[in-house]
Parts: sequence; C-alpha cells; structure tokens
Amino acid sequence: MVRHRPRRVLRQAGPRHAGLRMLRRANQMMETGQFAQAYPLLLRLADVAAARGMPIRAAHLYLRAARARLEMGGAEDAFDLARRAIRLMIDAGQVGRLRGLLPGIIDAFEQGGYHDQAVALRAEGRALLGAEAGQPPAPAAAKLPARCPSCNAPVRADEVTWAGGGRGRPVAECAYCGSVLQAE
Repeated sequence: MVRHRPRRVLRQAGPRHAGLRMLRRANQMMETGQFAQAYPLLLRLADVAAARGMPIRAAHLYLRAARARLEMGGAEDAFDLARRAIRLMIDAGQVGRLRGLLPGIIDAFEQGGYHDQAVALRAEGRALLGAEAGQPPAPAAAKLPARCPSCNAPVRADEVTWAGGGRGRPVAECAYCGSVLQAE
C-alpha cells in the first residue's frame, strides 16, 4: 500500500475555507431535501475542483450534483454530469474506484425512472471498464464514520482514498473535502 499524506485543499484558510463552508451547506441541503438549492453549490465546487487539478474530488462532486439534479427531475443534466465524472475518473486512472461507484450511479437513474439513461451509462461503463483491474479492497476490519466530521458528506468505503495509518489503524480521506477520517 502506498502511504501518502491526504490533501486538505478545502480546509485551508482563505477562499478555500469558504469552499468547505459551501460544501457543508450543500450537504446539509441534500440531507434535508433542498436539492434545488444544493445543486448550484455542488456544481460550482465541482468546477473549481476540476479547474484546480483535483479530478477525483471534482468527479465525486459532479456525481453529488447529478444526484441533486436527478431529484429535481433533470435527467439529461444529471446524465451529462455523471458522464463528466466517469471521464474524470478514467482520465485519473481510478478505474477500480469507478467500478465501485458505477452501480450506485446507475441505480440512482433506475430508481428515478430514467431507464434509458441507466442503460446508456451501463453500456458506457462496460465499454470503458472492460477487463481493467479494480482498486484494492478497503481494509476488512475498517469501520468509517457515517458522515465526514468536516463537511458532513456521507462517507462510503468505496468512495474514500485509503492511506496507511499509524499503529495499524487505516485512515481514509474524504472524497469531497479531503479530511482525514479515522477508521475504527
């Protein structure tokens, strides 16, 4: 396992600190069903992450914006955002991570009744992922918090970046803000 220090780009002072506040606000809005208010915030954060050369963070934010847009009934916009996120993951060499995320993305379209978009994403995923090897699995005994303590985003083991931790305890990096998450 490669050990690295997680980047805390959204947690630093100044304008980036404002980004973390915006992300918290967007995640709270998503949690309370205020999708129309969360959508532009998530989209802006994703665009900023992409412009700053953070493709993985941008991809996760585009996917979160796509979920908000789906809840608002904007299947075509959500489809475009999902495809943008998929392309960012592929370009960043995160095939394994994408392999874990893609079923959830497709399911979100299916659950919303957008079967044509789900079929198109499934076909695109098969074409892109083919026989590529997946990401190493998360540590078996690791249990992550349900929400990131910094940005309040939901934490899923297939979305975080795993890094070596001290004393045999694995640590993970939040996919949205880059905060260190201690696994139990």
